[in-house]
Amino acid sequence: MDSLGSKANRADIYRTLDNLPQGVDDTYRDAMQRINTQSEGDRLLAKHVLFWIAYARRQLSVKELQHALAVRPEMTDMDLDAIDDEEALTSVCAGLIVINEGHSVIHLVRK
Repeated sequence: MDSLGSKANRADIYRTLDNLPQGVDDTYRDAMQRINTQSEGDRLLAKHVLFWIAYARRQLSVKELQHALAVRPEMTDMDLDAIDDEEALTSVCAGLIVINEGHSVIHLVRK
């Protein structure tokens, strides 16, 4: 569905709908392809978000993920200006993550 939002006219939407991925593997491959076509900064952010979520021993809150992503090796104090916007975290991941609004927990989407 994320790929439909970027289409400017009905013909492009119809063409996209005709070429939807057939299975789960194709769906994930398509999402990773969209991630890899982003700018270097967005691509890197998406991969960091996915790594943190996939390798965390428990579900992370949005705030925990935001703070984890903001930490840099040379830091001694948290730089609040380095915290990524919640919407940016989800948009760069091309539909692979969702936020459970009720609990403010971020996790991989399950198809």
